[in-house]
Amino acid sequence: MRIAILGGGVAGSTLAYLLSRISNEVTIFDINQYYVKPCGDIVPNVYTPPFNWNETFGIKRFSFYIDGEKIYDVEYRHTKWLVIDKWKWINDMRKSSKIIVTHDLNIKDFDYVIDSRGPYPMDREVVYTTRAIIETEEFDDEAILEFDTHYTGFYWIFPSGENEYNIGAGFLEYKNSKELLYYYLRKKFKNFEIKDVRGAPISIGSVKNKKLRIGEARGLVFPLSGEGIRPSAISAEYAFEAIYKEKDLDEFLNDKLSIIEKRIKIQKMLLDLYRYSSLSLRKNFMRIFFKNDVLIDTYLEDKIDLNGIIESLKSVRGNGSIVRKFEEQEK
Repeated sequence: MRIAILGGGVAGSTLAYLLSRISNEVTIFDINQYYVKPCGDIVPNVYTPPFNWNETFGIKRFSFYIDGEKIYDVEYRHTKWLVIDKWKWINDMRKSSKIIVTHDLNIKDFDYVIDSRGPYPMDREVVYTTRAIIETEEFDDEAILEFDTHYTGFYWIFPSGENEYNIGAGFLEYKNSKELLYYYLRKKFKNFEIKDVRGAPISIGSVKNKKLRIGEARGLVFPLSGEGIRPSAISAEYAFEAIYKEKDLDEFLNDKLSIIEKRIKIQKMLLDLYRYSSLSLRKNFMRIFFKNDVLIDTYLEDKIDLNGIIESLKSVRGNGSIVRKFEEQEK
């Protein structure tokens, strides 16, 4: 079977790797020979991909800030988030397929043409983000999420290696995220060295046309966290299963991805509720949300629905997964 995959990111490369293992002729059409798209490089520690990634850091500690004030932090007994070497993982998977570098998508004579171009059809709302990899002696092993209630989005500080951070910014109302990121870096650190800076759009809006689409091209990014690695890889696994079992691809994906897409829809509703609220309501909403152990757990694993909340309730209250929690004294 001859299969064309448009875009060799998470979903496209995972699908290409799986298909190549069963003697399919797979061709990835991409605008670059090597994958270089930046992101936070974070995945919740609840998924194992079919092609293993290198884990560079495990995160157990989290702090949440609103308008510069730390309102809550929490530490888990187990690794909650994994930092992965995303570029190496994807580029290693791409080695299993033929890659054609082109902007021309007039693709013919293939049994399947799968769209995995991330956000780049640009047929949905996106947020423009910039991330920097910095080296600093001012290092801690906690992940920081900081919200500025004047905008819709957040800053992040994620440890990515010893004395190294992945730091980024993305806000809907402020497209020059690079400017905001540099301001944030100067505010948070006295001494640091920037090793790499890159920007990219991230999908936060729904996609009307899902036909033969997987990954972020299908809109599989959680709008509140921006996490798209895990849902994209999962969609590729289901696409492979559909092709291998000769199922209708779109019907199969609609069925198998229904829970993930429902959770993405719920997050989008919460995002819209936040963005169209007053500044005072935004701040109150964030304070309530990030002072609740169960809601924090559902957020960190992107499972904000009834079943996810019940699962987090059992984990947080029943299994004692939290080592400690700190809340600043009310003034």
